[in-house]
Amino acid sequence: METTQEVGTQPYKADPSLEAACRKFNEAFNRFDVEAVAAFWTEDGTLITPTGEVGNGRSGVAAAYRHDCETILAGTTSRFAISSVRRMEDDLAFMDLDHELQNFRMPDGSTRTMKLHVVMLARKSGNAWHWLDARPYAYLPPPRSVH
Repeated sequence: METTQEVGTQPYKADPSLEAACRKFNEAFNRFDVEAVAAFWTEDGTLITPTGEVGNGRSGVAAAYRHDCETILAGTTSRFAISSVRRMEDDLAFMDLDHELQNFRMPDGSTRTMKLHVVMLARKSGNAWHWLDARPYAYLPPPRSVH
């Protein structure tokens, strides 16, 4: 999950501890471990799922993620990859992640790989990173040409 991002004119690598946190999050996510996934959020963190469900605080995040596990995530395997990181302060990171879901069940019943994008704000406390806010979403297909 090695990532570099330019800030001003100085390229830098994503903090290895942030990459490690994302890997551990990905592992818990793929185990469908609701409590472990929710533990990545701060006590006052928020999650807005791709279906629009809002989870406030760890308990709200757990409820929203549990609901997704029972519905849109059932049978899937996920891979998160950091695409960019902007350090806001020493303890804050604004991230873009690519989220690939294998075996995603489409509304017509077929399965395919679904690609989402996640915008996430993370805070470092000591050596640990936690998510303040996460917003996963899918891009709309491009409009057809009118010409």
